[in-house]
Amino acid sequence: MLAAIIAGGLASVTMTSCTTDIDNPVVAPDVPKPEVKGYVERMYPVVDPQNSPQGMVMLRFYDDMPSVAYVSISNFQSMMYPGTTVQVVKTAEHQYALASPCGTAKVDTANDLFESNDYEAFTNMMDMVQPGMPNTSYDALPIIRWKSLDASPKQVDVTLDYGKYGIDIREDGENVYFPFATIADLYTDSYMHMADFNGETVMVAPNGAYSLENGYPSFFITPILKETRTADMADFAYRNLCFTLTNFFGYPGRTLLENKGLKEKGLDQALQDYGKAGQMTRELLQSTNMYDFISGTVTLGCLLCDEGHTNTDVTVMSDFSGNPTFLSTLNGIIDAKWGEFWDICPEYEPIYEHFAGCYALANHLNEARAKALGEGVNYYKVGNTAYCQFDTFLCDDSGWRKYYKGEGPKPTIDQYPNDWLVILIDALEKAQNDPEVKNFILDISTNGGGSTDIVLFITSLFANKSDLYYENVLTGQKMKSTYEVDRNLDGKFDEKDKDVKLKMNIGVLISTYSFSCGNLLPALLKDYGICLLGIKSGGGSNAVLYSPSADGFAYHYSTHRIRLNNMKGENIDEGIGPDYPLEVDDFFDIPKIGKLIEEFYSR
Repeated sequence: MLAAIIAGGLASVTMTSCTTDIDNPVVAPDVPKPEVKGYVERMYPVVDPQNSPQGMVMLRFYDDMPSVAYVSISNFQSMMYPGTTVQVVKTAEHQYALASPCGTAKVDTANDLFESNDYEAFTNMMDMVQPGMPNTSYDALPIIRWKSLDASPKQVDVTLDYGKYGIDIREDGENVYFPFATIADLYTDSYMHMADFNGETVMVAPNGAYSLENGYPSFFITPILKETRTADMADFAYRNLCFTLTNFFGYPGRTLLENKGLKEKGLDQALQDYGKAGQMTRELLQSTNMYDFISGTVTLGCLLCDEGHTNTDVTVMSDFSGNPTFLSTLNGIIDAKWGEFWDICPEYEPIYEHFAGCYALANHLNEARAKALGEGVNYYKVGNTAYCQFDTFLCDDSGWRKYYKGEGPKPTIDQYPNDWLVILIDALEKAQNDPEVKNFILDISTNGGGSTDIVLFITSLFANKSDLYYENVLTGQKMKSTYEVDRNLDGKFDEKDKDVKLKMNIGVLISTYSFSCGNLLPALLKDYGICLLGIKSGGGSNAVLYSPSADGFAYHYSTHRIRLNNMKGENIDEGIGPDYPLEVDDFFDIPKIGKLIEEFYSR
């Protein structure tokens, strides 16, 4: 689902493809070469999540941190975006100017500072998804495409102080070297372009979200599953985690650690100040015992729980089946640590209970729906009111990709009976072509989220709007990203799309289970004057970022790049209230809801 932005005035100019043929590196004259610490360099294979070869990359291991891989910024750029590089110019002692195809930055290796006024442009890889596209939200569903981006203010200077966390950026007089996990954290985007290193192999996701939809595969995870990890890795991994979650977390506003000053103090101090639960988590995360470390990622996930978008538990995104003995032992230790954490963190209980209550509500709604409308019924009509159940903002995009490439027919309900986008389109066509239908109910009360692309498709049809409003928490910039929508689904983006107009009154059913995109859609529609009914939606205002751990695992969290807003620029994490509150028993009283919708639009 989910995204980021270009910081710096690229939004208002014509975008060009992010490619480069600049040779690297360039060294300014009369600048002395630095003393370089001892190291060894090794070549490692690069593969994708299907274990297909993607080339090789040179990694560097310094004598004082022999377990921690470093990579030159130029090699990392070329690996992530083949055919491009970063030009590195040494401008003074310990000072380097960096230029990627889309942006610039400066590095001070003496103080371990990274500075840029367009850092998201510097790391932009969205050009691989749509040529000329900045670093914003797009899941590449072909029924929409990105059009423009406005940022306010246009540019913001960002300084990332790695030295504050003991993370050493290194140099050799010709290039700049970052710890692999550190630079990977800076580059990873909400399309899920990312890279990770497990000590033996580098894995990249060249197709982003589509490469990682099943998480980290067993072949990549199994080599990491050892009982211990080295002291230098445990120390660095913790410091890198602290930097990443302090600087790149999206701060939705509901997590336990936010209340302990996470943003102001940083993760390490926030854990120390939290009490026994925080101190326990801190000790586990720093442990050289792999079982304890992984248990720490579980308890940290509780302290950062925002009910779906953030989960630092590394077992969630990884296939541990390659070492069943390790997994069996791990599960027993996690259970024990979880029980200990539960006893010393009673404030997590209401969060857990609320989460469980949302699932219980969804089950109740599903049972009530089946009783009132029938099992498995996605389209229903009573009198002048049509109803459509819509349970996820995800779809089987394979048929749509073939259609837009001219390689297959437009997907239909007969071909894709379980595809929720096709189900919605089919329901809208049936209702639009039925002269009796005056009202249309879209039921997202059991919809837990998905892709913003589908949200924008729906807002375009319902309200003739296709804008995404968000902010970058790190820079404070407010963003408006605008998209074009193939409203008539003829495979083209043209003037004919403007002719598509729904003749029906629209009502949207929501509940506390309506999370993420299930919260974004009602937030936008409420601003657009569309009727909402049901129970206040469940929030979830941030796009999700997948991030590598230094050990080679992965976790996901609410990203700073996109914290979703309404049109007024307000954070929507608290949920969206309905225009007409409903009891659960009334959710599927179609005639009653139809009358409420008519009342709303007759005001």
